[in-house]
Amino acid sequence: MTEKPRVLITGAAGSIGSALRERLVDYEVIGLDREDGPGVFAFDITDSASIERALDRIADRHGRRFAAVIHLAAYFDFSGEDNPLYDEVNVEGTAKLLDALQDYEVERFIYSGTMLVHRPGAPGLPINEATAIDPKWAYPISKA
Repeated sequence: MTEKPRVLITGAAGSIGSALRERLVDYEVIGLDREDGPGVFAFDITDSASIERALDRIADRHGRRFAAVIHLAAYFDFSGEDNPLYDEVNVEGTAKLLDALQDYEVERFIYSGTMLVHRPGAPGLPINEATAIDPKWAYPISKA
């Protein structure tokens, strides 16, 4: 029997993470989120030691190779106000995750951003990778 490619998803218990886990049936999907659950390992993205412990638990059970790491874990609120968690979770947490993953074989790292990091365009004109980066408020600034 051939082993399925392994995908690690941060924020796996959230709306997007849960939906993605259901759809990736051709993969062995492993999740990371704030609490343990079926196929999900608990971790705190703001704590390097917590990230490393969770990855060690995953390595013990599943190995150290990932076809992809899909990074969805992020802080967001609807107030539009700045919050220290934007930096602590979205910026520093991502850096800590990337540091911890240096000891693993990761074929691709997929970072969930937001098109809000780009300069707004005219209605009907697409925003793509060539569009200027120009975030206007706390959340997209943290994702840029």
